[in-house]
Amino acid sequence: MFSKKNFFFLFTVATAFTLTFVLAAQDKKPEWKDRAEYDLYDAAQKDTNPTTRLATLNKWKQQYPQSDFADGRKDMILTTYQQLNQQRQVIETAQDILKDKPNNFHALLAIIAAVEALKPPASADLDLLEKTASYVVTNFDQIFAKSNKPETMTDAQWDQTKGATKPYAELALDFAYMTRRDQTKDYAKAQADLTKLLQMDGSLAKVSYDLGDTILKQAKEKPEQQPLALFCYARAAAYEGSNSLPPQDRASIRKFLTDAYTKYHGSNEGLDQLIATAKNTALPPGDFKIKSTVDIAQEKAAAEAAAAAANPMLNMWTKLLKENLLKPDGDMFFEMSMKDLLVPGGANGVMKFKGTIVSMEPATRPKEIDLAIEKPGVTDAKLIFDMPLPGKMEPGETLEFEGIAKSFTKDPFVITFEVDKDQLSGWTGKNAPAARKGPATKAAKKKQ
Repeated sequence: MFSKKNFFFLFTVATAFTLTFVLAAQDKKPEWKDRAEYDLYDAAQKDTNPTTRLATLNKWKQQYPQSDFADGRKDMILTTYQQLNQQRQVIETAQDILKDKPNNFHALLAIIAAVEALKPPASADLDLLEKTASYVVTNFDQIFAKSNKPETMTDAQWDQTKGATKPYAELALDFAYMTRRDQTKDYAKAQADLTKLLQMDGSLAKVSYDLGDTILKQAKEKPEQQPLALFCYARAAAYEGSNSLPPQDRASIRKFLTDAYTKYHGSNEGLDQLIATAKNTALPPGDFKIKSTVDIAQEKAAAEAAAAAANPMLNMWTKLLKENLLKPDGDMFFEMSMKDLLVPGGANGVMKFKGTIVSMEPATRPKEIDLAIEKPGVTDAKLIFDMPLPGKMEPGETLEFEGIAKSFTKDPFVITFEVDKDQLSGWTGKNAPAARKGPATKAAKKKQ
């Protein structure tokens, strides 16, 4: 990222002293009023002390107000005020120059630098800065037309100045918007202004950062905009082209982004994709969204509600029973709410639990059955019968039951129930031993 400091001194002080003289000479044949006028110019031009030079220039201006070299003198006075850091005088002199020469880049850039140096700039100063910087950006090609190049500057110097001026003016707009934001606390206006600036030049990584900061300051009033703020930070951290931020700044912003993203989203899932997208575009696509922890919780709740509505039995088993039993006070929950009670007993409209057989003991005429209710093949309910069931069934076949809860274990999670045969549905008793035929009764014999 280029430095704005002393940008307007890309050309030397000596060049600044003489460039308008050369331009004036191209339009007419300037003449000194007399030898005394030339001596005043010569003395000022050779004086390296800005304080004494200013006195000489003012004397020249007072004695020869209608000089053929008045334009050059203004430029010399402007440069001298710049060296003296007299910002109000810089602004006044530059504005005077621009009345006749609106595309004088020295005067335009001098105003920008002077306003930024004011501590603090007033509202009117910021208006002037915005107006001047906007003029530079809008009329950039006219300001830097070849015909405006001073003869005392080389083509390389002119091209260097031209290349640095536009982003310098754009960042001056950023300075105006941010300073006004901090003075007025009008974050909505600052957001609108910064967005337009970024739309105009997406390479301005500092503007991306400032836009993210501005949006984040409105988080309480506009929490829905936080994903946009995160995108802007990602852009500032990831972009590496012209007008990007220094590597150490990008690293710092990325650390902040990681923390902010994880806090907002609940994890860093999707962060790498966000950074990759922001690296290639200054503003997010229209369908851009980052789910917040609130969004995720609401989606989860909605999904659970839908699941509960679709399968109230399974919801009761996993949410009402299992989740409570696995808590630190799960033993107390069991003692108070389940032990020796008929479960589910019609709670929440659920009359029986439904599961698939995992195993039986013994394999035929079992008195114990392991059922999988939540996940196929994983026992989480053990049914104990006082009398053996007839025959056998195969693993994977379905049963429904209600029973008296007697005990449970947390790891593995299993609830043990005592179940009567009439509390069990779905038992088919396949492969039951055939009943023995007894001797014929007397009535049967008589019938024969």
